Amino acid sequence: MKIHLDLDCFFASCERVLDSSLCGKPIAVGGRGDTKIFQKEFCSRRLYDKNRGAFVPNLFYSDVGEKKQDFDTFFIDKDEDRVRVRGIITTASYEGRAYGVKTGMTIWEALRLCPCLLVLPPNHLLYHEFSHKIFEFLKLKIPLVEQYSVDEFFGDLSGWVRDDDLFSYCQELKQEILDKFGLPISIGIASSKWAAKLVTNSAKPFGVREVKPSRWEEFIKDIPIQKFPGIAKGYERRLKSRGIYKLGEIKSAKSLFYSWKKPGISLYKRVLGIDNEPIATNHPRKSVGISRTFDPLKERCEIKRRVTILARNLFYTVSKLGLNPTTFFLKIRYEDYLKAKQRVTIDRLFNENFFKFLILDIFDKIDLYKDFKIRYIGISVSNFMEYKKRSFDILKYEQDLKFKKLGDCIKTLRDKHGIDIVKNGCEI
Repeated sequence: MKIHLDLDCFFASCERVLDSSLCGKPIAVGGRGDTKIFQKEFCSRRLYDKNRGAFVPNLFYSDVGEKKQDFDTFFIDKDEDRVRVRGIITTASYEGRAYGVKTGMTIWEALRLCPCLLVLPPNHLLYHEFSHKIFEFLKLKIPLVEQYSVDEFFGDLSGWVRDDDLFSYCQELKQEILDKFGLPISIGIASSKWAAKLVTNSAKPFGVREVKPSRWEEFIKDIPIQKFPGIAKGYERRLKSRGIYKLGEIKSAKSLFYSWKKPGISLYKRVLGIDNEPIATNHPRKSVGISRTFDPLKERCEIKRRVTILARNLFYTVSKLGLNPTTFFLKIRYEDYLKAKQRVTIDRLFNENFFKFLILDIFDKIDLYKDFKIRYIGISVSNFMEYKKRSFDILKYEQDLKFKKLGDCIKTLRDKHGIDIVKNGCEI
């Protein structure tokens, strides 16, 4: 049997560990795009990459944690003619959720639903620290543990705890985590990883629930298909167009799922709890990315400066991870929600000079509406050579090797003094 552990309202719970006066009150942790990255003044940032997950950055300013920001300084933007509340809700306590506050909702909308809501600026280093400590603790209690995100874990207790004792063991584990870290956690138990993750939703808050294989079909019978992890909007639309709305209806649609080849077959088995996917103690990275949303801008010189800054920061992150990507992706959004994107695959020795000019070249090709303002830039890299053995472009190898050696020297400076210690001339 597999288990899934999900820390309840993780960011908010961490804040309550620091400040017990927040307990019992409707609170939320908010977030907003870090446009400080685009300022021209020197601002030291460092990489922290022990955890991954939604709403969890890995680049931090050196003064984070030294000065605790309040609501006004973090979420309020004051222009000459108006005051604007910026940001979204990343985590809400159950007291806040009772008013309809949800993750991803704008802070302005959340405050309209719950005027008494206390919205806190994020303290991501604190969340990273708690997550890492809990992961280390779980490795002492469970033979195989997989960290799925900053606040979620999978575990395999097969051969370690008898099936009849699983529920009581997880009850004790749940209480031990609360006593040791002050953080509530919910645990789902089922025959497979993804089944256990679905079960956890019905265990919340601060509960444990087990669904045995013999009761699985009954358990999923009336659950909406979009509730299952892995059925995103694309699959949801396809299934509903064929009259499938509940997870219990999927078993009889085996031929449909198998016609979608490997992804469909995998999803079918996951829903039925028969996928038998192992716990992955090491996650090979599929992609690494960086993106920012900002006030709409028309000046292409400034847009290209921002593209260059994001490329530099992403290059540093990827080089610190020791990866060599071969697929490069750029996406932009205009103010009227038009978007443009392109993916390019090139087998080159990864270096900052090549990466910068490639991304700028992609931008020039996809920016077809030059009179429109742009409000979003996103860059990502994938298809790493470390996982798929490929050959470098031999015609460019000597040049790339020279720039890589230069990049290694610059990386040493950035490791010591922060990412902004060496910039491109166009950024200043």
